[in-house]
Amino acid sequence: MTGSVLYDVIVAGAGPAGVAAATVASQAGFRVCLLGETSGQQLKVGESLPGAALRLLRRLGILHLSSILRSDEFKPCVANASMWGSDVWIYRDAIANPEGGGFHILRHRFDAALLDHAISVGVDFVPAKLNSVSQGGGSHVLVTAAGIGMLSGRFVVDATGRAAAVSTKLGVRRKRVSEQTAAVGWFRHSDQDADSTTRVKGVQDGWWYTARLPQGLRVIIFHGLSTEVSRLKKLPDRFVEWANDVHLVPYNLSLDHAVRPIKCVDASMGICECIAEATWLAVGDAALSFDPLSSQGLLFALYSGIRGGETVIQCLAHPASIQSALSEYRVKVRRVFESNQLTRRLFYESERRFFESAYWRTQRGN
Repeated sequence: MTGSVLYDVIVAGAGPAGVAAATVASQAGFRVCLLGETSGQQLKVGESLPGAALRLLRRLGILHLSSILRSDEFKPCVANASMWGSDVWIYRDAIANPEGGGFHILRHRFDAALLDHAISVGVDFVPAKLNSVSQGGGSHVLVTAAGIGMLSGRFVVDATGRAAAVSTKLGVRRKRVSEQTAAVGWFRHSDQDADSTTRVKGVQDGWWYTARLPQGLRVIIFHGLSTEVSRLKKLPDRFVEWANDVHLVPYNLSLDHAVRPIKCVDASMGICECIAEATWLAVGDAALSFDPLSSQGLLFALYSGIRGGETVIQCLAHPASIQSALSEYRVKVRRVFESNQLTRRLFYESERRFFESAYWRTQRGN
C-alpha cells in the first residue's frame, strides 16, 4: 500500500479492544482501517474470559464462542478456588454466578478469530506497526512501517495496549498505579489433571495463578515484585520448584513439560491521564490496564472497545455532540477504574498472613 488513504476511523492495535472498536464502527457503515501486528501461533496471557463477555460478543454479532472457536480452543471454568487470607482452599462454584463461570481459552486463537470476524464485516486490516501520529488538516495522520505509506483518518482509536503508542506520541502521560510483574509458564499437563477451576494462592512474596487450558496445556503464573520475578525467568528451575512447593496442582511440574521458556510480563495497573480528545480516544489497556487479580482485562478490552466504537460513531455522525460524547466515555472508564481500585484494595488488605512482606506492603500502598 502506498500513497495517502483516507478512512473515517483508524484503529491502531489489533487486539480484542481494537477489533471490537473497529467492528462496531464498520457495522455502522463507516470506513475503518485496523492497523496492527498479530501474535500468530504464539501463546498469549489473558486466557480468562468471564461469562459476562458473552453479552459483549453478541453486540459484535458473535452469538457464542463456538461461532468463532473450535471446541478444542475453549473450555468452561467450573469454579474459582482461592487460598487467600486462609490456609485452606475456598471454592466458589460457577453456578453462583448468574452469567456463568466463563471460559479458559487459547488467547492467541481467540484474538485471531475476532480479527477474522472484523474483516468479515468490512474492516480493512493492515498488518503493520504504528510509526507516527500527527495532526494534519483537521484529521490525524498515521505513518506506519516502511512499505505501508500514509493513512489519514477522521478519528483515531488507540488500542495499542500498555504501550499506549498513540496517546504517548500525542504527549499524553500514563500514570502507573501499582508495581507488579508476572512470570508466566505454559506446560503440558499430566493425564491425571482434571481440574477445571481457576486457582489463586497468596504466598510470602506474591501470589500464584493457574488454569487448565484447551489442548492439554496448563498456564502457571507467579505475580510479585520485579526483582523477584526477573530471577525466575533467569532460573526456570526455581520457578518450577516454587510452583511445586505451593501445591497448585496435584502433581509435580517438570521443565521437560514446558512448551516455551518462562516469560516475564508487566502486571501493574495503570491509567492514561487523558483517554479521549476531539479526534482520538483510547480503549483497552491503552486506556486502563488492570491488576490480573481482577481477571477483568479481557472483559474490559471488549467493553471499552465497544463503548469506544460507539463514541466514535456519535462523534462522526453528530459533530455538535462531540464533547458530550467524549465526556460520557471518560466518565464510564473512570467509573470502571474507581470500582476496580476499591475491589483491588479490599482483596490485598484481606491477605493478613504476610502483612509485613515487601510485596504485600507495596500492594496495600498503591
